[in-house]
Amino acid sequence: MKSPSLKRKVVGSVLSAALISSLFTPVGHAEEKEQAKGQKEKNKPMWTQVWGDEFDDGKIDPTKWTFDLTNGASVGIPGWGNNELQYYTNRSKNVREEDGNLLIQAHKENYQGFDYTSARVKTKGLFSKKYGKFEIRASAPTGKGYWPAIWMLPEHNRYGGWAASGEIDIMEGWGSRPNTIAGTIHYGQQWPNNMYSGEEYTFKDGSTIEDFHTYAVEWEPGEIRWYVDGELYSIQNDWYSQSDGQPDTNAYPAPFDEEFHLIMNLAVGGNFDGNPTAETQFPKEMKIDYVRVYELTGREYREPTPPIITKEDYLPGSKLPQADGNLVYNNQFTETKAGDPGMGIEGTANWSLHKEPDGDAALSIEELNNSRFLKVNMLRPGGQLYSVQPQSIVSLAKGRFYKLTFDAKTEATRSIKVQVTGGASVGYAGYSPALNAQLTNEVQSYEVLFQMKKESDNAARIEFNLGTNDQPVWIGNAKLVEVEGIPFNDDIPKVPLSDGNRVYNGTFSVGEADGMSYWHVVQEGKMSASASVDPNERQLHIDVKKSSKHEDDLKLLQKGILLNAGDSYELSFDASTQPKGDVFVALTDEAGNVYEKQKVSVSSKTQKYHLVFKNLQLTRDDENAQLVFYLGGVKKSMTIDNIHLR
Repeated sequence: MKSPSLKRKVVGSVLSAALISSLFTPVGHAEEKEQAKGQKEKNKPMWTQVWGDEFDDGKIDPTKWTFDLTNGASVGIPGWGNNELQYYTNRSKNVREEDGNLLIQAHKENYQGFDYTSARVKTKGLFSKKYGKFEIRASAPTGKGYWPAIWMLPEHNRYGGWAASGEIDIMEGWGSRPNTIAGTIHYGQQWPNNMYSGEEYTFKDGSTIEDFHTYAVEWEPGEIRWYVDGELYSIQNDWYSQSDGQPDTNAYPAPFDEEFHLIMNLAVGGNFDGNPTAETQFPKEMKIDYVRVYELTGREYREPTPPIITKEDYLPGSKLPQADGNLVYNNQFTETKAGDPGMGIEGTANWSLHKEPDGDAALSIEELNNSRFLKVNMLRPGGQLYSVQPQSIVSLAKGRFYKLTFDAKTEATRSIKVQVTGGASVGYAGYSPALNAQLTNEVQSYEVLFQMKKESDNAARIEFNLGTNDQPVWIGNAKLVEVEGIPFNDDIPKVPLSDGNRVYNGTFSVGEADGMSYWHVVQEGKMSASASVDPNERQLHIDVKKSSKHEDDLKLLQKGILLNAGDSYELSFDASTQPKGDVFVALTDEAGNVYEKQKVSVSSKTQKYHLVFKNLQLTRDDENAQLVFYLGGVKKSMTIDNIHLR
């Protein structure tokens, strides 16, 4: 029998009465009351249900569930991006409540030009949540080509398209591997530069996905935990998100700091488990006994802290750094070894060439700038970036930091995707961020910095993805070396962003976890203030402990701003001060000499302010100018956000 929904207890008024009463209680009784309070807190449930569906009234609740329809083409992703074969419907034949369960049933039938039908239900637009416990009891079909999934997507793609805004897979099952399920997160940049992390779980005592199991995730700031039947089998706390047009990653724990909605579906065919065979039985169904969502009530949510990964030794048999520190063996394409075919031509030992059936290339070695380069003539570019993929095979150790550099060119212009990854045995896991290198007809140098966060790998690959474009590519001087770390440079020269903004991290949500990347808070004289960014609101908040009469005793500034001679600039920002008062904003040179300065009367309620700087009188471009807010006149506090200069 299903347990009834739990309801949150309202305790605020009770605690207030207890607090008033304690003012008139003798000391001994106060101690007793404190112990009683502690016992009461101890007895509070760790998780309290706030939403759910027991599927026991015979009809799908339209206030809780809606449907994805078609094969994905109507939303621009045919086959739902995975070459799936089914057409999703909301017919009772494919999705209904029956015997206390939600049934999602897949049929082999011709429908709307497709050979299979099924269903996908979701809570988008009806229910979404940030953090909590999500628990689903379900069974799923076995058979080659079945792909049951219980997963979550962001309600709003704040950080960009998939997977920059994240995905949480609570359970995915392979119909052909009935004893195993997986829990995974997807993150990183927008496809195809996305990343993923996860673990598999094997059922105990011969159980399969056809048996009912309880699948759950506990999601807190900076940590997600996966359970099967109450058994913890995976913890993930390392991820990142980078939006298009931004200079750096979004502040941790993005992208998993936004509201997500729930999805449950039964796919047929596709990349995950392959297509059905003649032996695959139809129809079969996925059964969901209940869905329950909980709030954490037994304690506060954890603080999001980026994980620290300990540096490990290289594995036995590793290709260790050479005399110059380079982990790329044969980066001048001069070595040929017996038993090592390389890329199929002389001089390419320790390298490999991957080609998809639709891709082909002719390789040669050419001299450029006193170095030997690999020239790749594209015969068939194929339909995937990895259709033609030269690879340097390297060894990596977990926890160590690396810098990859290489030189490249093409005949006119084109891009190539370069990334350090693992092979088939680790699911081609990404080890580094992807670099989209923009090539020209001149040799240029490119660089990627990363930490190896996965398990050590003696068969890692530096992948040069050259597919989908028929222009030739020259690659040379590849070098992968260890570095001590990846320092954050707040003061780099700031090339205007794709939206024209010359300010980096004007939303206090980009870069390091504290949200303060690229900004400096400078105090002078007797001024005393603290600056912080709330991880939920992502606004800069300044608390003044001791005020000043001098406006320049407290400054918020960003360095490395590009100003062009003869141009004027518009600055906008959201701000409030307590109490209302005047602040000053200026554009200055690197030494702080003012080009132009303006006064802004800031209200105690947040408003957007606009300033135009048109009297700069620069005699030449300044690549190291500063944007400076003079905040010495703030009496108590100030909030500022959405700073934009163009």
